[in-house]
Amino acid sequence: MIPAAFDYQRAGSLDEALGLIGASGTKVIAGGMSLLPLMKLRLANPEKLIDIGRLKELKGIRKLDDGRLAVGAMTTYEELADSPARHYGLLRDALPDIGDVQVRNRGTVGGAVAHCDPASDLPPVLLALEAEIVARSKHGERVLPADGFFIGPFQTALAEDELITEIRLLGPRDDAGSAFRSLSQRASGYSIVGVAAVVIVDAQSRIAQANVALTGVGEAPYRAKAVESALVGTDGGREAIAAAAAHATDGVMVNGDIHADPEYRAAMAVVYTRRAIEAAVGRLG
Repeated sequence: MIPAAFDYQRAGSLDEALGLIGASGTKVIAGGMSLLPLMKLRLANPEKLIDIGRLKELKGIRKLDDGRLAVGAMTTYEELADSPARHYGLLRDALPDIGDVQVRNRGTVGGAVAHCDPASDLPPVLLALEAEIVARSKHGERVLPADGFFIGPFQTALAEDELITEIRLLGPRDDAGSAFRSLSQRASGYSIVGVAAVVIVDAQSRIAQANVALTGVGEAPYRAKAVESALVGTDGGREAIAAAAAHATDGVMVNGDIHADPEYRAAMAVVYTRRAIEAAVGRLG
C-alpha cells in the first residue's frame, strides 16, 4: 500500500530536530524500518515526518569512565554488532537474528527503543543489562532506567518533545555471564518468546544477582522479578534454574495471537527462560 500524504523535513542538527518535534501529528523517522511499514499499512498516519537519519552527533559508541558503553541512538544494529558491545553474550545472540540484512544495516538502536514493539528483541536485552536511556528535549536532558521505560505496546516513558540521544550499557564483568534465547515467528523474525538473561556470581560461585527480561509475552518487554529472586543464592544448577524459570510469567497477562495462544506462549516462556539462564551460566568464568 501507499502511505497517506505527509509533510517531510530533514533536521540538520540535534538542536534543530528538538525544535521541530512535539507538535501534534509529528513523528520522528531515523532508519524507518519500523515506522514505514506501519505507514504503508495506514496503521500510522503522521502529518509530518522529522528525519534525523543524518545526525552524526547521535552516532558512535564510546566507553565511559566507569566502564559502561554509551551507544549513540543513531547507531545501527550492524554497527552495534561490530563494536565492543559484541563482548556481551546476549547481544552476540540477539543481534544477528533481528530482521534481515537491510533492517540490521538501516534500523537504529534508538529507533527500536523508542518504538517499543512488544515483540522486539532489543528492549529485553537493555533491561537485562540494566541500561540507562538518555533523552533530550529543548528544555534539558533526562537519564531514564530501562526498567520502567517500556510502559505498554508502542508506549514508553519518553515525552512527546524528547529524543533518545544515547543508551548506556552495564560494563563488562569477569564474574558475569549472559545469553539471549528466542522462539521466533519464521516469516517476520519477531519473537513469539524472547528471553535475555544476565547472571553474576559471588566468590563462592553462587548467583549473587540475576537480571532476566522477556519480550513477546506481555504487552511490553518486562523484567521477570520472580525469576530473578528465585535464582539469587542458588548454585545455578539445572534444578534451581528450572524452579526459577517456572515463574517467567508471574503477574503477567500473556498475549495470544494467530502465532501462539496464551497457554502455549506461557509454556514457551518457561522453556526459553530456562534455556537463556542455562546458557548465561554456561558462559561464566
